Amino acid sequence: MLNRFNSNTKKLNRIIPKINSNNLVSNDITGSLQNIEIPSSKKFNSKTKINSNPIKLVNNKTTIIDFHQEILEYSARYITRRIDEINIDANSLIIKNVVTDYGTEGASPNNFEILVFGLHIPGDYIIKDVNNDVVITLGDAYIDFDNTDITDIYVIGKLVEIPISSETDIILSTENGLDLIV
Repeated sequence: MLNRFNSNTKKLNRIIPKINSNNLVSNDITGSLQNIEIPSSKKFNSKTKINSNPIKLVNNKTTIIDFHQEILEYSARYITRRIDEINIDANSLIIKNVVTDYGTEGASPNNFEILVFGLHIPGDYIIKDVNNDVVITLGDAYIDFDNTDITDIYVIGKLVEIPISSETDIILSTENGLDLIV
């Protein structure tokens, strides 16, 4: 007969959790997590290396863009202004002695309105600053210039007035060549 146990048999060093039979719930013979007695485990002491000068990277790009848009929104107010001149041949409207104030955003039909008799025209137009004027070129014949007076057309946008003249533009002098301060 063969020997069941010989000297070559290896010992198992596995820890088997013990079940406290007093804490078993009803007929639960397998036990539950509450019923398992966990043997005390060995704790390992480790030292975590800490950077004494940590560099924290913060991405503020969206915050800065939102702040910049808010500054642009509130720095210049929308004003209502009548058209100064109509160029029928170029199908354009001209506002004299103003420039648009939209920062990097630029004036577009999304933030600039043209009203004829108080009604919005479609957004098929281009707004440009030309010298000291704002020129609005219409993409189609939205306005019947024969039956519309210049006072019936006005715009709502961020426009900044340009002074026509200043003290440095006008120099007055006397007969003796002395400058007058006005």
